Amino acid sequence: MRIALVSLYAVTGVVILVATIYLVRAFDSRSQLALGPEHRVRFASEFTADQESELDWLGYQALEALLAAELQTKVDSHKRGERLLDRHLSTSRTYPDNLDANWNYSYVASPAAAQGVAVLIHGLTDSPYSLLATASLVVGQGYHAVVPRMPGHGFAVGGLVQADWEDWAAAVRLAVRHAQTLLAPAQPLVLVGYSNGALLALHHALRCNDDESTICPDSLVFLSPAIAVTPFARLANLHHGVSWLSYFDQFEWQNILPEIDPFKFTSFPKHAGWQTYQLSRLTHRLLAEPERVARLPPVLSFQSIVDDTISGSAVVEILYDALPENGSELVIYDINRSNTIVQLMSVPVTDPVDLLRETDPLRFSVSVLSNRDSAATDVDLTRLAAGESAAVNEQLGLAWPPGVYSLSHIAIPFRSDDLLYGDGSGVTSEDGSGAPLGSISPRGERRLLALTPDYFLRLRYNPFYEYQAARIRSWLDALRQD
Repeated sequence: MRIALVSLYAVTGVVILVATIYLVRAFDSRSQLALGPEHRVRFASEFTADQESELDWLGYQALEALLAAELQTKVDSHKRGERLLDRHLSTSRTYPDNLDANWNYSYVASPAAAQGVAVLIHGLTDSPYSLLATASLVVGQGYHAVVPRMPGHGFAVGGLVQADWEDWAAAVRLAVRHAQTLLAPAQPLVLVGYSNGALLALHHALRCNDDESTICPDSLVFLSPAIAVTPFARLANLHHGVSWLSYFDQFEWQNILPEIDPFKFTSFPKHAGWQTYQLSRLTHRLLAEPERVARLPPVLSFQSIVDDTISGSAVVEILYDALPENGSELVIYDINRSNTIVQLMSVPVTDPVDLLRETDPLRFSVSVLSNRDSAATDVDLTRLAAGESAAVNEQLGLAWPPGVYSLSHIAIPFRSDDLLYGDGSGVTSEDGSGAPLGSISPRGERRLLALTPDYFLRLRYNPFYEYQAARIRSWLDALRQD
């Protein structure tokens, strides 16, 4: 009896503690910015999985035209004050329609003489713009580029509250079916995925044999693949306990921030994180089925050794360690290990080159871009080929840019001269029109800006993009010749 009472008290105490923490977090959410029309909007025209059998590529694009009209009526027409950076204000520098092109829509780009097709799938909160440089690259190699906008993306961040992972997966299948209409006999199909787009591409590759109406890819190319998200994502759906109350509606959001970026949402609803978590768990279960994994094509991935968005170790432990010996490759971008940088880091970061020297022969190849030595910023390549036990080194003629201590999850797909996310070198107009968000470096007192210093400090471009582009070109060329 006494033990039962102690257990009851312990359980009661835990319940009270958890409930207290939950309510404290709910009340804390009210300190975020107020929700605007871009957060509250729900689109009647957005694609859902149950429409998959009714629509083709042109039908999907027709829905996007309806979405644009809804956006204008429900969000962009609202009074928003005078702001230079506001994706929903027509006089703003970051209003998508004020830029050279609005890349929030699905599109297809084609070469003069096609020799294959690539379907490029963007990440969570992103838009087709995030794969613009890679799409241009694949077109240059003779591939059609089919770039779908994932449901919930591109128009207003409120769309992410209503989109489920099944909708994203259905949009991928729709894009692949369109790619099939562009393929000539014996031509390869490549799926390119960035972040959550890589998870969607992997999910499709694992399940494509279950659907007779779609084909399987001949190759996969992943950029910052979100094979596993952070453990906190599994708690993302708990907000429903109180967020249905208008008093706690901000608790539905992980972040509520000014929507200044024309092609990427800055706010983040918890529903989106929950959907990615569900998709990742399902994909992990599929990876545990040997017959599915055996059918996977070769995978080429590019991953930063430090990544605050996804689990970098999962790329190896969950994906690559499960792959057959099929020519897959992993490229790792190390941190800047120069002495002046490393001593400022709060925690040590494992040296991937040391790991290569200690590991047993692998079924896949690994390349690491890292400092030549701790006294210099020169970057060399260390490569361990599949089945080999000794790594080889190669000088690349590359170096870390001044002040850059690592890549980031969001940096991998972008060139340094990207007009939005680059280092500013691509902005040539005298009046500074446009918005080089990657090179803004505000200085002042802390706790004043609505966007935290983390937003501005996080690297948004890949200083080693040209190396990455060369690797992808070689990969595509080899696939075309097989």
